[in-house]
Amino acid sequence: MRQSLLRLQFLMLCLGLSASLLAQPAIQWDKTIGGNNEDRLNSVQQTLDGGYILGGTSYSGVSGEKSDSARGNGDYWIVKLAADGTKQWDRTLGGTGHETFSTIRQAKDGSYFVAGSSSSGVSGDKTDAVHGEYDDLWVLNLAADGTINWQKTIGTANNEFLNDMEVAPDGGLAIAGSSSPISSTGSGNNHGWFVKLSASGELQWSRDYYTNFNTMRLASITLVPGGGYLLGADTSGGEARGGAYYVIRVSADGTTLWTKEIRGASSESSRNSALRSVIDTPDGGFLIGGVSDNPAIGDKSEDSFYDDFWIVKLSATGVIEWENTIQANDFEKLAGMQSTNDGGYLIFGDTQSLVDLDKTDANSGVQNWWLVKLSANGTLLWDKVIGGIYSNYSLDEARDIIATSDGGFLLAGYSGSPAAADKTEPSRGGNDYWIVKLAPENPPLPQTTIRINAGGPDFTTATKKLFIADKYYAGIDRTSSIASGDILNTTNDVLYRSGRCSPAFSYNIPVQNGQVNVTLHFAETYFGAPGKKGGAGSRQFHVNMEGSRKLTNYDIFAQAGGALRAVQLTIPVMVTDGVLNIDFLSGAADLPRVSAIEVVATSLTLAPIADTYIQAGQFLNTNFGTNSTFEVKYSSSDVTKRRASYLKFQLPAQTPVISAKLRVYGHNHENTKPIFLHAYGVNMDTWSESGITQSNAPAASTGSLGFATVTDVYAYYEIDVTSYVKAQQQAGETLVSLLLHDPNNRNTRLIFNSKEAGSNPPQLVIQTTNSSARLGEEAVLSAATEKQPSTVFPNPIKEHFTVSLSPEHVGIITFEMINAAGKSRTISAVQNAKTGENTEMNTAGQSFDAGIYLLKIKSDAFTEVVRVLVAE
Repeated sequence: MRQSLLRLQFLMLCLGLSASLLAQPAIQWDKTIGGNNEDRLNSVQQTLDGGYILGGTSYSGVSGEKSDSARGNGDYWIVKLAADGTKQWDRTLGGTGHETFSTIRQAKDGSYFVAGSSSSGVSGDKTDAVHGEYDDLWVLNLAADGTINWQKTIGTANNEFLNDMEVAPDGGLAIAGSSSPISSTGSGNNHGWFVKLSASGELQWSRDYYTNFNTMRLASITLVPGGGYLLGADTSGGEARGGAYYVIRVSADGTTLWTKEIRGASSESSRNSALRSVIDTPDGGFLIGGVSDNPAIGDKSEDSFYDDFWIVKLSATGVIEWENTIQANDFEKLAGMQSTNDGGYLIFGDTQSLVDLDKTDANSGVQNWWLVKLSANGTLLWDKVIGGIYSNYSLDEARDIIATSDGGFLLAGYSGSPAAADKTEPSRGGNDYWIVKLAPENPPLPQTTIRINAGGPDFTTATKKLFIADKYYAGIDRTSSIASGDILNTTNDVLYRSGRCSPAFSYNIPVQNGQVNVTLHFAETYFGAPGKKGGAGSRQFHVNMEGSRKLTNYDIFAQAGGALRAVQLTIPVMVTDGVLNIDFLSGAADLPRVSAIEVVATSLTLAPIADTYIQAGQFLNTNFGTNSTFEVKYSSSDVTKRRASYLKFQLPAQTPVISAKLRVYGHNHENTKPIFLHAYGVNMDTWSESGITQSNAPAASTGSLGFATVTDVYAYYEIDVTSYVKAQQQAGETLVSLLLHDPNNRNTRLIFNSKEAGSNPPQLVIQTTNSSARLGEEAVLSAATEKQPSTVFPNPIKEHFTVSLSPEHVGIITFEMINAAGKSRTISAVQNAKTGENTEMNTAGQSFDAGIYLLKIKSDAFTEVVRVLVAE
């Protein structure tokens, strides 16, 4: 694999590819959560509200973040976090014996399934007796606040262990585990145990699995699209010899469809392979992962050095398509795997190896987490070590990895490390839960338009607008549809015949920060339809957007003028957290229903994909890419005081830019003088945040694009960089690099927040061509025939601004400003304005107070209203 990585790096150099294309994901935040004893996190899941639910085994009493006393010798410990990692509640569960936690999953109704094994009898929180003298499966369902809804103890006289679990399509549980017969001389050989429970915890059926050597442990389970499961088994039996990967494809009722043994050595060998994770892949196949110390033999094409990650890709029918040994020079353990948005895979585990072979990143402690990125065909792209430092034999143990709704990932495990290296909080005592939130690996090209067919499949309108199949929804999962029927006011009948309809549901749509126009498409297909009862008032519901009420008791029938009639509503919304939240809530009558959703960006607030500064003198070859600030300073007489900053942004895809403003937050750090901060364009985008220094930094490619006057006041300072951004986009560039510099030799240090600061990061605010902030109080009812609206930029406006006129206007065009009190003032009448082109406006001397206004644009053809904000 080392050779393949070198070939990839060489190819990048030959093609002149940007190093950012293989950029590793940045750490956004980390959290240490624990008590004064041992706390071992094992499983994590993102919750429907955007937060996280954590589950593990705790030996701590009330201390640190733990608010409940211990029940016995090890308990389940469940912790609920908000989206930013803030603790919301925790719950300890156990009896007087020993509990070992395995897996947590959220049910569709918002409750939580928590599961592992228990040796406790009736005691503490446990209400069922143990089956025999040893461990049983212990499964609980918790309400959203952590209180127990129900619990089940499932077992035999054998020793049972639960290793993985998934929520089945019917709302029940599919459990992968093992059962070990007990003999007078100790435990017997394990056999795999697959258990299916109903949504209420009742045992529906179970299946046993054996190999020729009568040793098997079901280690992992994944749902198969289309029905059934893939089980991943470990046949090593806990012994470092003779083990192989073993996968079992079963139907929804547990019937075995096919099996596959993947072996790197014979069963008599002293070498071993142990499966740890299986996931389904976008092409309908499977990825199998574990560790192996086998040489290149059997199904394995590369030698291992001690225990290495061994990854195998299978087709949907179990045929090996490729396999890859991720080689390092000491011991590795694999914890989990995840697919990535670009078709590749993240492999997560821990490592004790030095930099060698496929491992290019050094440990900060004896054992740290190790994250490896593979391409879709298994090529190693990059690797990243995350961890603390060595202290009192502390180790960082990897346990789980999940993809998050913002395109990033959350890594989970436990650690006893102090606050150092990547760990920002000290140990609470012994090992603690430790989670690390990663940003998206490589931000996708900003998506400025997304259309969703609520409750339906992909649908393309007659005007070639694609509404994708229903996604990004949460809450009570229920849809409604009619097979046929003419829908008035539209030519897209299919779009309105289906809809999402339930007592409460939401859409959480990933978008770029900025203002968006949200168009909701409705049609009443039940009340008042032929042969159906009701009419106006039969369906009334509420709609919230970004936590703010937008529609109260909205009545589709009344707004559309009857049943089976299409109606659209457009609402401008500002998004600041990367996710547009739309909540549909029951109102005065029946259930909310929506047929389609369109989201069109009118402005984008882009975060940098890279930012840093360079410094001359003794820091000529120093990189400052991980700093939480970047700096600007220039002295002609002292080279050691010279600093300049670089920022890089990803441009929106296929969206022409009207204006672009660079905004940086900071101040003059040394005195109260006003200092002119200038921005320059940089055509060379191949610099990387982790590699740029004074000695290799690219030079400016343009003169000054503009400047901002920076004082000692902390604030956002804005520079208009429209000309360069538009030129880059028109040249086909997808990246924009900017240089910040003080050309006036003021010898004054300016300090600004970088994207690593955690608040007030740099921004590139893009105004797009579809920037119509159309307003009619809170919403605008679209006409059956859509008109292309006029747009205003920049918005907020000052004395000078531009109106790009709709081609619908004809004849003399007047412009009228209407304030919040309803008072109006005509500002211009244009005889020869060219529709579809830009008209420059000047309100100098008219003394408009700062605030929100309506710009009324009227011609012989029609009248429209655009919301504008007059800046101070």
